[in-house]
Amino acid sequence: MIDDLIDRADAFSTRWKTVISVLSAGWFAATCADYAGFIKLPLELPLSEWLGFVPVVVWNALWLGFAYPRIEARRAERNSMEDAYG
Repeated sequence: MIDDLIDRADAFSTRWKTVISVLSAGWFAATCADYAGFIKLPLELPLSEWLGFVPVVVWNALWLGFAYPRIEARRAERNSMEDAYG
């Protein structure tokens, strides 16, 4: 079951790789700049102050700490199965 979920996440992240990367980088940069005081985001946006900073940190921790390494391991497993069965 978890392998199926990882495979679906891999397919989705591969298909939307550029969009996810640009949105993640933009969200991270905007909230860090707002938190540091370089810019001031409108309070109506859910990206300002802690409401934007904490989800970015959580997202990056989950993605870089759990999901991405798991996807890479699953890709390697699939590639080794393809090589073994030709």
